Amino acid sequence: MRWIRLLSLGLASVYPLYWTAQFVLFFLPECVVAFWVGRPVRVIGISYLQATCTASPHQVFAAQWEALVAAGLFTGLIVLLRGDRYLTGALGIVLLGQSALLPFVKYLREPSAAIADGIAGGFLTFVVIVFGLSRILRRIGGTSFVDRLALLNLLAVLPQAALWLAFRASYPFFGTRFLLLLLLPVYLGALVAAALPPKIDEADFSNVRWTEVLASSAAAGLLILAITLSSRSIDGLSSGLPADRLNRSSTGFTRLAGRAAGMLT
Repeated sequence: MRWIRLLSLGLASVYPLYWTAQFVLFFLPECVVAFWVGRPVRVIGISYLQATCTASPHQVFAAQWEALVAAGLFTGLIVLLRGDRYLTGALGIVLLGQSALLPFVKYLREPSAAIADGIAGGFLTFVVIVFGLSRILRRIGGTSFVDRLALLNLLAVLPQAALWLAFRASYPFFGTRFLLLLLLPVYLGALVAAALPPKIDEADFSNVRWTEVLASSAAAGLLILAITLSSRSIDGLSSGLPADRLNRSSTGFTRLAGRAAGMLT
């Protein structure tokens, strides 16, 4: 029953946590900077994958370091507010680290990339992933290395694999390489976290509460509903635009989609 609860919680919470991580890393920082300096947000796209925007000026740091700084700030905020006492809070830290890792992978593929810079950033994001997984283990425990690794896979790896396969069926640019880039770091992090000396905060924390599963399911449903309504509103607004403005908007969204596809492949 404990394993079923862990898997249920992972399946229920992975999507809202993934979307929130994408929002706070790739949408919120750029919007905050744009509004702070009084510049308009040029393009905003809201989809089931993520919320994205482009603004001028583009960013304070390089794109990959901006995501890492945001991941560090929100990880610190989760710990400060003791959100990591809940399994969903600790899993959120893991997804922040995973999302912040992708820009460094893209950066290392560029011909002018500084290898040491990319490796250092990638290592720091991996530390965030391991930290989140270790906070999960403080909740669920485990008597041996194999037991702890299996529990982490149930909560953090298998639900993500199911989510990415669902995205793969809906979005053709979700390739096998992208799935490996998402799952391999968290699996390697699970190996490292499971090998660390076990430490459990409280004995009764090892039980997964059904209320947390239900709350995560409700959050996922509300998020999907909100995105669906937003997409329909945007479609209705676009249908009322003049032809020249509609063409410019379509061009902007095409560039944004190409930018997102370049990061995901």
